[in-house]
Amino acid sequence: MKLNRERRRSHSGPRRGVIEDLERLLKRARAIPVAALVLMVLGFGVGDFSKSYLELPEGTPVRDATANSVPRVRLDGLSRHMSQLRAAGETTMEYVSMYRQHVAPVEKVLQRRGVGRTTARQIAWPLVEHSYERGLDPAFVVSVLLSESGGRPAATSPVGARGLMQVMPSWSGRWRGCGRNLYEIEANLCNGTSILAWYLRTASDERKALLGYNGCVRGSNTPNCTRYPDRIMMLRQQIQRELNAARKAIG
Repeated sequence: MKLNRERRRSHSGPRRGVIEDLERLLKRARAIPVAALVLMVLGFGVGDFSKSYLELPEGTPVRDATANSVPRVRLDGLSRHMSQLRAAGETTMEYVSMYRQHVAPVEKVLQRRGVGRTTARQIAWPLVEHSYERGLDPAFVVSVLLSESGGRPAATSPVGARGLMQVMPSWSGRWRGCGRNLYEIEANLCNGTSILAWYLRTASDERKALLGYNGCVRGSNTPNCTRYPDRIMMLRQQIQRELNAARKAIG
């Protein structure tokens, strides 16, 4: 009996040791989260503890998103926007320069000749534009316009000529790109300058071209129409001097 008890003790000893070792390991395992929490709160050893897990293997390519991604995209967009603004600014400057040199003097002369400010502004730009397009001197066109209608877009002659340059309805629709409403400023100037340029191309001289424009081929449509070219040429000289003075005043 005694021998059997001693054998049981001898066999139970190693088992008990193993159980005790397991209990100690279990206690340590339970203590690890608590210790980690304490370390995180206190700030001790967290960097070294996490570094081994967060550190990339040597040679792994790394992209710096802050330096190479977001700012680069934003700067490219800003650069394109600045380029667009510069182009728009140059266009605006070109418009202002064109207006000051070519359009504003015509506008001022029209106002000086009794055309209202708003109407003069509506007339000046298309008058210069259509004149240049057809190789005409704006001073020449202004002289015809003032002689024909006094700068009144709604003017109508006894024989039915309409608008600023007193265009006959039979001409409407003949010139590509010109409107048909001869009381509309743009359409009238487009038609009128086209007709004047056509007469200058087909006639042997400027005098005959002006007689044709006025409908004074045989001297029967308008009283004293043969004097029409002389009036236009004299007025043109005056208008040219006024335009030159206006350009100097505008600077």
